[in-house]
Amino acid sequence: MRFNVLLFSSFTFAAAAHAASPVDHLSRGFRAYLEGDYEVAEREMRGCEKLSLRNRDYALFVLGQSELMLGENTRAASDFAKLEKLGGRFQVLAGYRRADALYAAKKNSEAKRAYEQALKQNSSEVDAAVAHFRVAEMSEAKAALSGFRHIYDEYPMHPLAVRALQKMKALDPSAEISPAERLQRAKIMSQNRAWKEALVELERVPASATAPLRDAAEHLAGTTLYRMRHDYVGAAEKLLHVWPRLPTEAERAEALFHGARAESRADRDDQAIGGYRQVVEHFSHSRFAAEASYLIGWIDFNRGRYRDAIPSLRVHLARYPHTNFSDDAEWNLGFSYWLDGKYEEAQKWFAMLGRRGGAYVGGKGDYWQARTLEKLGRSDEARSLYKKITADHPLSYYSTMARIKLAALGVATAPLPPAHGGAPAFGKLESAPQKDALILRVDELIEARLFTEASAELERGEKEFLKRYGHARALPLLLDRYVRGSDFHRPHLLAEGYGSAAFRFDPHLDGNARKWWQAMYPRAYQAFIEKYALSGKNPPYYLYTIMQKETAYDPLDVSYADAIGLLQMIPPTSRKVALQIGRPYTEDVLYDPEGNIEFGAWYIGHLLQKFSGQIPLGAGSYNAGPTAMRKWVTKNGTRPLDEFIELCPYTQTREYMKKVIDIYAHYVYLYAHEDYLPSLTVDTHVLDDDIEY
Repeated sequence: MRFNVLLFSSFTFAAAAHAASPVDHLSRGFRAYLEGDYEVAEREMRGCEKLSLRNRDYALFVLGQSELMLGENTRAASDFAKLEKLGGRFQVLAGYRRADALYAAKKNSEAKRAYEQALKQNSSEVDAAVAHFRVAEMSEAKAALSGFRHIYDEYPMHPLAVRALQKMKALDPSAEISPAERLQRAKIMSQNRAWKEALVELERVPASATAPLRDAAEHLAGTTLYRMRHDYVGAAEKLLHVWPRLPTEAERAEALFHGARAESRADRDDQAIGGYRQVVEHFSHSRFAAEASYLIGWIDFNRGRYRDAIPSLRVHLARYPHTNFSDDAEWNLGFSYWLDGKYEEAQKWFAMLGRRGGAYVGGKGDYWQARTLEKLGRSDEARSLYKKITADHPLSYYSTMARIKLAALGVATAPLPPAHGGAPAFGKLESAPQKDALILRVDELIEARLFTEASAELERGEKEFLKRYGHARALPLLLDRYVRGSDFHRPHLLAEGYGSAAFRFDPHLDGNARKWWQAMYPRAYQAFIEKYALSGKNPPYYLYTIMQKETAYDPLDVSYADAIGLLQMIPPTSRKVALQIGRPYTEDVLYDPEGNIEFGAWYIGHLLQKFSGQIPLGAGSYNAGPTAMRKWVTKNGTRPLDEFIELCPYTQTREYMKKVIDIYAHYVYLYAHEDYLPSLTVDTHVLDDDIEY
């Protein structure tokens, strides 16, 4: 269970030189528990209910766990019952552990009731498959058979699924798994990214199954192949074959749309356009229609057929003028005219986009409208528009590009234009809120060096704490305690939510602004960054920038593509890096902040050096891979940087490069008081080394 990983993940121990205090007992008990010394853990926590601890529940949990591991099951059940009555964070988990202890003590009727009660909580803290399995073991034959079948069907990836099938067969040798059950198991596997296992299960759906069920299996197989990202041709074939036979219009539209998407990702663009046209024709009111209509024009745009893209994009905007794809369609249309040299027409569409507002939509429209005005010889208008961007969206990507253009026009600008008034107040640490029960509880956990647990408690009580004291008084204290516990993720999010107005003010002139900036752009895990940054020749603040963009400083973040930890390193890449840095790769190293930074610093820095130290290209190669970036440099490297970035065919990578420039500019300005303005000339030299992964 993820909870238990988090519960003990951050513990470090410093032996106390003085007589043991209640906090010392808590700290020592946790240390012993983590090291597997359950006798010491039990001894430290014994009588914890009598200790003057604000976190008796943590001590009681470790006590019960230690007793359970030592086989003292009746004692464990009693202590978990006490913990359950305390309520709070451990209530559900304590009830489940009480059931485990009763089961181990062979008190079957009590254990069964406890497991059934735990299952009713519908909580991720309960291993539902284990609870169901044990309930089935303690049930009469008919109910047991049903219970074991339920486990096999609903928890197909759990280790107990195989044992459940064996138990089911033992109770009824004639029991079979129906085709519908095979399909259900495959659905769950696919949803949980066990794609290969899902495909194997779908192959077990027999040819004798009903036609609707076989069609559902083929649909799921196509969807699974699409999600795997490895066999788009196979995904397209299955989805485009089965879609007309699916029972509902929603399923037919979804299968046809994703079949066309698979064709596009397999570089079969003409076939993809044909599929998208069918989506619009047959399912014009479905949730996929507007996107399909947009993608018809986008494909031609993306493969450089700008004149061909224009009619399709205009048709899309006429048919679907107000959708999530309108911004992109207007942009693609304007840029197609730009690249075709039709600047008057391009300017109209950029102006329309500029009116939508925002740093990355309106800012883009304004910037490219200004670029177009320059092409049309209307320099004064362009200059005014560039100035508007720098005032509206200081230090954003488009503001940075606008300032480079203004410099070329002989206009010097500051990174942050003068702002009226002052930044939102950032109060002092008042004494009254520090005596709040939540803060005292958190402080005790920090003193015991249970940092992850302190952060979890603070986040649990954050909303009510803000209500009790108000934002001005509560936020400074929350931010302070999170950082004391080495949590930079929550302060970043709080600064983003409550202090956004501060980022228009100069942190070197406004003290309140500086505090908000430091929360938003922290030097997170500074000791580790400074220790490992030079292994990849990373420039100052670059790794902080990547860390913010990737995870917002969350060391436990795991992406859809299995990228792990602060810098989102993936295991296959990390295994190769391990050979370079002389450190063994283990499955848990990327969840550890120091380990993640050690691996990431070497790899991210070497990618940056591969692309001549150019921040946008180095960051883009980290997002999309060095092979893709090399290809784009070959194709578009002679264009200026602003065009190069806009022509990146991967939407995610294109926006990633822009945001990295944005974040990096803020870091450099805050901590070095320098102005980051990248060169618009792309260095096309790519280092020929072994880093092609």
